[in-house]
Amino acid sequence: MSMFTHTRRLLAAAALLTLAAAACDSGAPPPTNPLDESRVTATATAGPDGPAVFPPMPPSTAPAATASTPGGVTGDPAQEKAAARAIDAIAGWLGLPQAEFSIVLVETVAWRDACLGVARPDVACAQVVTPGERVTVRHRSGRNYTVHLGPREAAAWAPIFDSTRVIERVDPASGLVTLRALTGNDEMGTRHRTVPGSAVPGFKELKPGDRVRIAAVPWPSTDADAAAIVWLVRVP
Repeated sequence: MSMFTHTRRLLAAAALLTLAAAACDSGAPPPTNPLDESRVTATATAGPDGPAVFPPMPPSTAPAATASTPGGVTGDPAQEKAAARAIDAIAGWLGLPQAEFSIVLVETVAWRDACLGVARPDVACAQVVTPGERVTVRHRSGRNYTVHLGPREAAAWAPIFDSTRVIERVDPASGLVTLRALTGNDEMGTRHRTVPGSAVPGFKELKPGDRVRIAAVPWPSTDADAAAIVWLVRVP
């Protein structure tokens, strides 16, 4: 080997040592083998509602982000539609603005009949399992109401009180009905008023002494003088 060649190799080695030292001083990462699959480079990723997470979770184990809306309703389109339908229904039945109501709970259920679980003495219900939702709606006064939903925009108003009573007085002009309990105390009250959603067949023909079956809900206001009639029918 000539002296010239030996000198060139020594100079090249010195240059490589100098470059390596400079890389270590600057904090640069050492070179890696692109074929080495044992090395995984992780990068920070932003969480759905929070700061960057490092290292990121593998796609197979990362929890799915779910949007939520006021009232505990998830971002599921079916639940959001049910919530909107329930508020529209209860506001229309009571004759109050939709803005006064909010959603408490939306439950997916299978009703045991086509009447959506709200039976009336004068209505025959097909005994067929019917898919739908049970929605709890809250008025701004704090009073809760329950709306039963079914297919094809079907909706039923679930009453809180349901009992047999005797009519004492009827005022067709105001829609006020005064009832008398058959026995004992009357926890549902004696005064009840029709509202836009009330189902009262033959209301104008009602008279004192008629025996009726009534389903009702409290009026939203705590100082109301009458409950709201869900349905009222004559019975033998």
